[in-house]
Amino acid sequence: MQEVTPTPANPDTGADAPRIRVFLVDDDPLVREVLTSYLAKAGDIDVVGTASNGAEALERIRPAEIDLVLSDVYMPKMDGATLLRNLRERPDTPAFLAITSLENDKAMLDILAMGGRGYILKSQPPEQIVLSVRQAVSGGTVVSPAAMTNLVQYLAPADTTPPEQRSRAYAPGVSESERNVLDLLCEGLSNADIAKRLNYSESTVKKHVSNLIALYGVSSRLDLVVKVLNGRR
Repeated sequence: MQEVTPTPANPDTGADAPRIRVFLVDDDPLVREVLTSYLAKAGDIDVVGTASNGAEALERIRPAEIDLVLSDVYMPKMDGATLLRNLRERPDTPAFLAITSLENDKAMLDILAMGGRGYILKSQPPEQIVLSVRQAVSGGTVVSPAAMTNLVQYLAPADTTPPEQRSRAYAPGVSESERNVLDLLCEGLSNADIAKRLNYSESTVKKHVSNLIALYGVSSRLDLVVKVLNGRR
């Protein structure tokens, strides 16, 4: 699945650490049970409510009592995008993270355009689902690697110049190795693909991505790419 670069978004999962309150929406009871188990084991996340579709979720969600809505995209009665659209009409809308078993560019773009914090897959490892939840609550935007590759083509400005000939304004303190990683991130490559392309270990790539996220003052790899493609340092 998805590559989410670990960040110190919530390193302390002790009793005094802020709790992340999640409302889970999915029409499959087994999926709700599995996701609830994943999140409960995180130590800092509480599933405070569930619903089987968007219409039911609207009746049960109390925005002041929820930090994040983790919702399936395709559901009967009311889908995830419609749920998000309705939630945006309420005051104090909680963060919204879509989780699905299907990659769909249009669905992803609709969710992100309406202010959703991400579009991830149910097939990803549990620890990455947890990281996605933490990043979404902290203000980051997260997507699966395949979605990231597709999304970059929508984000990148029209430029027919070969990648190796493009000039880019880098943030102060970015090393040459980090520049190489950043250029490939902006092409939509995953950590594993970047490691193969540059002949780095995957752990080295992850370290560089973490440093870049810190240097650019963003919360996720997608926010990093968006900032760089928009020419901001």
